[in-house]
Amino acid sequence: MALRILKELQLGLLNQMLEKGLINNDFEHLMISKREENHEFALQAIKEYCAEVEALLSQMKNDIEIPDVEFPHLVALCDLVKEKSTRIGTVRVISTCKLVIRVCDQRNKKKFSQALGLLKHDFSTTQSQLEAYARMERRIIMVQIDRAGGSGKMTNESQMMDVTMSVGETNIDTSSCTNAPPTMAPA
Repeated sequence: MALRILKELQLGLLNQMLEKGLINNDFEHLMISKREENHEFALQAIKEYCAEVEALLSQMKNDIEIPDVEFPHLVALCDLVKEKSTRIGTVRVISTCKLVIRVCDQRNKKKFSQALGLLKHDFSTTQSQLEAYARMERRIIMVQIDRAGGSGKMTNESQMMDVTMSVGETNIDTSSCTNAPPTMAPA
């Protein structure tokens, strides 16, 4: 019964992310298809994606602060973010990357900083929902291990914390849009 409830909650979260335009069907297909091969695929893919994109965004932020900005380099970094986002299916981040690349063509530091702020915001929103999805996936794995006759013991402190977290955390906070950075006018 607990497994069914967790899977329904996870499906609800997935549908919310789809409805909000954070992800596309590629995300769902990727997570489901790879689950058969590696039950921890979703956890690993989300963790790696978030870490890699965070590092790229941090590098972009540092690069814009130098006096002689190399906009082609910023475009290359943004292309990497877009590529990683395409692989996992995070469409809001992909869309914002396209805007950032168009702004780079204008070679305007102020506009780029605004666009980068929007990209960071959209990534942060997406990241929080992906991490909620991963927590649900981890809970499902733990229940499956328990049902399969495994020890059911949690192997580390983070797993214990994840299981004790409330399910209510997985709801998308619709009020977060009010804290979004100002949108950019079309170029």
